Amino acid sequence: MRIVCIGGGPAGLYFGLLMKKLQPEHVVTVIERNKPYDTFGWGVVFSDAMMSAMRAADPESAAEIADAFNHWDDIELVFKGSRQRTTGHGFIGIGRKQLLNILQRRCEALGVELAFEHDVDSDLEFPDADLIVASDGFNSKIRERYADQFRPDLLVRPNRYIWLGTAKAFDAFTFDFRKTEHGWFQAHIYKFDRETSTFIVETTDEAFEAHGLGELDQDASIAFCEKLFAETLDGAKLMTNAHHMRGSAWLHFNRLICGQWSCFNGRSHVVLMGDFRSYGSFRHRLRHQAGPRRRIELARQFEARGHAVERIPETLAAYEEVRRVDVARIQNAARNAMEWFEVVGRRYADSLEAPQFFYSMLTRSQRISHENLRLRDKVWLEGYERWFARKTGVPLDDDERAPPPC
Repeated sequence: MRIVCIGGGPAGLYFGLLMKKLQPEHVVTVIERNKPYDTFGWGVVFSDAMMSAMRAADPESAAEIADAFNHWDDIELVFKGSRQRTTGHGFIGIGRKQLLNILQRRCEALGVELAFEHDVDSDLEFPDADLIVASDGFNSKIRERYADQFRPDLLVRPNRYIWLGTAKAFDAFTFDFRKTEHGWFQAHIYKFDRETSTFIVETTDEAFEAHGLGELDQDASIAFCEKLFAETLDGAKLMTNAHHMRGSAWLHFNRLICGQWSCFNGRSHVVLMGDFRSYGSFRHRLRHQAGPRRRIELARQFEARGHAVERIPETLAAYEEVRRVDVARIQNAARNAMEWFEVVGRRYADSLEAPQFFYSMLTRSQRISHENLRLRDKVWLEGYERWFARKTGVPLDDDERAPPPC
C-alpha cells in the first residue's frame, strides 16, 4: 500500500510509523512544510492512560517519549490571594519539538520517508497513493477542497488566548486567576522540561478589547501578561515563539466538527486526522489527547483486515464508527470546559470562595465526578466536604465524616 501523510506533526508521524511497523511492505511518506527538526509551539501534555495506549502500540517510541517526559500529579489553583493544591491527576509533559524529533527518528529507523520543506497545495499531487492522510492543520487545504463531503462546521468562540512560555519549571499544573478593572484573566501553566513551562493566558473578548490588547504588538502583550502574573512568575520572563504571526498573537478559540472523516478523490482515499478534524480548544488537546488513540485505532482497523487496498473503504468506515462516539464524548467535555471559562468571571469567580471555586474548576468538564475526585485525592476531597458542610451550617464532630455537597 502507498500511504502519504500530509503534515509532519504528531498525527502524520505517529500514524506513519505505526503503519510501517505493522506492515513493512507499505511505502509510507510523511510530508512536512517546515525544515527538518523544526517546529513551533511549547509543550504537550498527555495523561498516564494515553501513555499506556502508546506503549502497547509502539513500545520503542513510547519508551523514548516517557524518558523525556516530566511527570506530575498535582493541580494548583492561585485565586483571591490563596493557593490550593490537589494530587492524583497524573499528567506528563514534553516539549513539542522534542516529541516531534523522537517521532521523526523512529520513522527514519522504520524506513518511513520524511520529506521536508514541501508545502502541499492538493492531494492530487500524489496520484499513486492508495491512502492520503490529511493532517495539514486547522486551515487544511484538503479539508476545504472536499468541504461538500467532509461537511466542516466551524464555530468561533468568544474567549481569546495567547500561547507563551517561561524559563521557570512549575511542579504542578497551575491555574492562576487574576481580576483587572475590566474582567478576569487566567493563566494555564505546566512544565514540559526541567527548565521551561508553557504559559497560556486567556480572557474574555470584552476584557481583551477593554484593555486594548488587540492594538498591541507581541512584546507589549507579553509585558502586560508579565505585570498581571508577576507574583506567580516571581521574576521569570515570558517568551514567545510566534514571531511569524502578525499583530498581538492573541487567538480566538474555535470549535470545528466534520460530518464525515474520509472521501475518495477519484484515485486515492483521503482521511482526515489531527486536531482540525474535531477540534475543541487547547484545553481539549492538553487534557484528553485523543489524537494518538485515533491513530492507533485506524492502524488497528487496517491490521484487522490484513492491510488490503481493496478493503480501504470498509476500514475507514469501521474506524469512523468506532471512534465517532468517543470523539463526541470528548467534544462534549471540551465544550463544557470551554463554556466554564467563558463565564467564569460573572458566574463563578466573583461570587465563590476559593475552596468551592476550586471544586467547580476541577469538575467543569463533567468527566470528573465527585467520587472520582475521592479516588484521586481522598484527603483533599474530605477536607472540601468538611469546609462545605460547616459553610452551610451542618454541625460536625471533629472525627465525623461530612456528607457530600448537594
